[in-house]
Amino acid sequence: MELTEVLAQRWGLQVEHLEVLDGGMNSKTWLVDSKLVAKAVKRGDTAFEPGLELALRLSHEGLTTGAPTPSSAGRLAEPWGDLQVALLDFVDGTPLTGTPEDQRSIGTTLARVHAISEAPAGDVEEWFGLVTGLAAYFDLEPWIRPAVESALAAVRDLGPLTWAGLHGDPAPEAFFRRRNGEIALIDWGSFMTAPLLYDVASAVMYAGTPTHLVPAYLAARPELTDEITVGLPAFERFRYAIQAAYFAWRVSTDERTGLTTDDGNQVGLGHARDWFSSH
Repeated sequence: MELTEVLAQRWGLQVEHLEVLDGGMNSKTWLVDSKLVAKAVKRGDTAFEPGLELALRLSHEGLTTGAPTPSSAGRLAEPWGDLQVALLDFVDGTPLTGTPEDQRSIGTTLARVHAISEAPAGDVEEWFGLVTGLAAYFDLEPWIRPAVESALAAVRDLGPLTWAGLHGDPAPEAFFRRRNGEIALIDWGSFMTAPLLYDVASAVMYAGTPTHLVPAYLAARPELTDEITVGLPAFERFRYAIQAAYFAWRVSTDERTGLTTDDGNQVGLGHARDWFSSH
């Protein structure tokens, strides 16, 4: 079945124009009639629908999130062969970059998301499955297993943490500055319920520095100052451990979804290797 047929049958949408967009590392996307986005991921992706639910919840709280449009049956995602597909609001604007102003905007926006999505603390050992589930690939290079083990130990040593529904991959290009100055946050496919420090550390990893981002976050959530200050180094280590495990898996299995260059997986693994070699 073609995508246009799925959109017609499940959403009652008669598509006039469909344009392929750049997908993420684990998804495919299309611009639909210049006002909607169809996004498809594998059927086994269990983060997809919960991420859509959070995007919809946040949109009801006034954030622009590329929220999903429920299908005619009221579902946020519908099956499409071995994929599942959602229909999202198209968000225009300029993707943020690494400027100090943009980093502050990222910090403020994440703080707002986490305040809305705060959740009861879960089992951190169970959450570690995010990385330990890829243990079969830790021996691709000799540094990976000890790097992951050191990261897990560092997080364990922190004790109780504040949890929330997370974006999961807050790279600058997921944030858009719109014409009215509003900051939108899109692409919720890496959703997880986890310690909110994971999102903060991920954003810092992409920014390359906490200098502007973290103070902006804490200005909005000052009650978290001690937790963020003490815990950020451990979560930076954990975030790079995720990077190492994820790209070890992609290299080992020759997973190429989302790559823009042939050596993209090696580059990603190299970033993690470089970080651990200097820390």
